[in-house]
Amino acid sequence: MSFQSWNRWPKLSVVIPALDEEREIGDCLESLASQTFPDFEVIVVDNGCRDATPAIAARYGARVIREPRQGIPYARETGFRAARGKIIASTDADTVVPTDWLERIHQVFEEGPEVVAVFGPYRHKPGSAPRTPVRPLIPIYEEGLVLGQRAVWQLLGLPHFSGANFAVRQEAFFRVGGFRSPEGRLYSDWEDIQLGFKLRKVGKVRYLPDLVVLTSARKLRPALARDMIAGAKMALHVHVLGKPL
Repeated sequence: MSFQSWNRWPKLSVVIPALDEEREIGDCLESLASQTFPDFEVIVVDNGCRDATPAIAARYGARVIREPRQGIPYARETGFRAARGKIIASTDADTVVPTDWLERIHQVFEEGPEVVAVFGPYRHKPGSAPRTPVRPLIPIYEEGLVLGQRAVWQLLGLPHFSGANFAVRQEAFFRVGGFRSPEGRLYSDWEDIQLGFKLRKVGKVRYLPDLVVLTSARKLRPALARDMIAGAKMALHVHVLGKPL
């Protein structure tokens, strides 16, 4: 099945950064091909793939754009700048979205002219964690730390976007400078989260707790504690010191 839009200027664009994702991207694109909302395009940003990822994306009817500078911030920004839709949605190549994902996103923007962005949570795909000692800790990590952090951010009114599950009005994205700092420097990390912080200053950002996507836990390594500490340091840098990454 192909999701190639019949409209040269679709209402929505979906941007997917990808680097050697031939094992995962098929499931992602299949979930997009099954959407109940018909008028959208998919942009897969080839971030230096050495495998069949671009060919798989092309078979589904995606626009494949190459970004040779490796790094998710580079790839995501390239895709957002190429998007033709007035609403730009973001997901990841190892993520599966529900069939009404785009329909619900579009509905939020249609019903709220003041809404500049919408985002939802993610859960990990069952059995997707590496076969290491970290696997039994995934439910604790997901239900405890991830949901706990999300509750704190919501309480503080801070939108914590996940690149796997958010959408923004194209006009608002460019108005706040996209994935760049006030000085024009591309964010080195947390480009999704820092975008959300800027957008809340220019309009309403909606969080939909039941708009859940499933993403791979393959990147959760045995050094989970080290990753958590690194995340805490970035949070301190952004939230407390107020400095872009």
